Amino acid sequence: MGTAVEVGQLESRMNAKDYMHLQSIFVDCSGKPRSLSRTEFIHLAWRSADRGSKQEYGLLFDSVVVTQKSSSLLHSSDEVKKEGHVDWGALCSFLLEETWRKLNQTKDFNVPLWKPRRTLTCPHRDSVQKVLYLQSSDQYLTVSKGGKVVLWQEVDLSVLSTCRLQNSTVASRDLWVTDVVLLQNVQKIAVSFTCEEVCFYDLRSKQDFPCKYKLQGLRFAPWCLDYWMDPCDADQAVLTIGDTGGQVSALHFTSAQTSLFESRCLQLDSDSAKVVSWDQLVKGRHSCCRMETHKAHAPAWVRKVLYLSSLRAFASCSTRPQSSMVIGWRDEGAGKMRITSYVTRKGVWDIDYHRQWNLIATAGLDDQVLLWNPYVTSEPVCALAGHLNEVTAVRFMQTKDQLLSFSKDKVLCLWDVSSQLCVQRVAGVFPKVQEDTHTLLFLREERQHLLLSFNSRLLLLEGTEEEKRTMTYGHTLNSALRKSLCRQE
Repeated sequence: MGTAVEVGQLESRMNAKDYMHLQSIFVDCSGKPRSLSRTEFIHLAWRSADRGSKQEYGLLFDSVVVTQKSSSLLHSSDEVKKEGHVDWGALCSFLLEETWRKLNQTKDFNVPLWKPRRTLTCPHRDSVQKVLYLQSSDQYLTVSKGGKVVLWQEVDLSVLSTCRLQNSTVASRDLWVTDVVLLQNVQKIAVSFTCEEVCFYDLRSKQDFPCKYKLQGLRFAPWCLDYWMDPCDADQAVLTIGDTGGQVSALHFTSAQTSLFESRCLQLDSDSAKVVSWDQLVKGRHSCCRMETHKAHAPAWVRKVLYLSSLRAFASCSTRPQSSMVIGWRDEGAGKMRITSYVTRKGVWDIDYHRQWNLIATAGLDDQVLLWNPYVTSEPVCALAGHLNEVTAVRFMQTKDQLLSFSKDKVLCLWDVSSQLCVQRVAGVFPKVQEDTHTLLFLREERQHLLLSFNSRLLLLEGTEEEKRTMTYGHTLNSALRKSLCRQE
């Protein structure tokens, strides 16, 4: 017989639709309820539900039968093996009993106590593409699709100044910012544009941010960026780029504080910016910057990139199921990058990494948040099921072992990573917007600031110093099972 842990793992991966499919196998052709033998149950359940193995359904059946036996519904082990049958009521009773058992074992969780939401007075007129925190000046920086930059006071989120990024490559009306990252060790921001450029702007200027470098000649539009610097050596840094052609490129800087690129290879353009040729980087003409690439996502767009410093690897995601998430790395002395692909049912919008737990969270188009061990590609560690629409963003709270997720139907969930339970659900406080609204989630744990953008609108959820304690069991099927047992619609 399967252990409670083994059975619980299958149960935690199933959703309401799976249970509806299971219920249907307990009805015969005439519409009358029926009971099933072990062989019948395994065959029909495995074929009807969208997850789980035959072995897991066998373990589930055995657990239900043994529960019946302990309740004096069966009387001998021979009967369990030869005549043991399970009906829908017995299965529901077992699942509810497991729910109550887990409920009694749950613990208290500290969850944020949010102040009333606050809609910020926002100078942006088009979609906010990125929110950054500038630690050197205690300010927030936001950049919109059209290149408008807004600096915000950290204390009260009041607007300090605005300016517009300059790029002479395209007309202002055609400018389209796709992503922005902070290069904190050199006081710059890197900005990607749909005109197939990545520009580097200096933050030390007291007026508009001047463009210092233009990385030109990319084959596709860069769509997402990530930047990491070595905390022990500020000269060592990695800029990762994901593009609309499915390519992930990593630029390794070895003397970032002196110069990102070699000056002898550069020319000036009309903005007085130094032009960096992508082809020259590919050919290794810059000794202070080497490049690594892979095209495992092609032809899908790369939606998010992350450099995993502890693994010396690059994680990325796409909405293509076969390459929902890809991790690329290079072994010591190896010439070619090694690639590992992770498959999901519908693809992934977003990813995040928890350094202490060594877990990657994925925001799925199948309404699920999956947690992955980077070393295991066959299946996720667990599935966090609670959203009813596509999950668009995930963010780990590194200091609390918690995870935030946000879905298209504007529901924010807070998960406890260790117990895999949803400990807080926030809904009904976000603005009513169209389904295709561009949404961004930014978390700053130190200040308990959670900023969400809905196109050009910015909304702040701020946690108080006090936290409320809650006890919860995050199973979404309790009410459905109860209604089924009580013959309710």
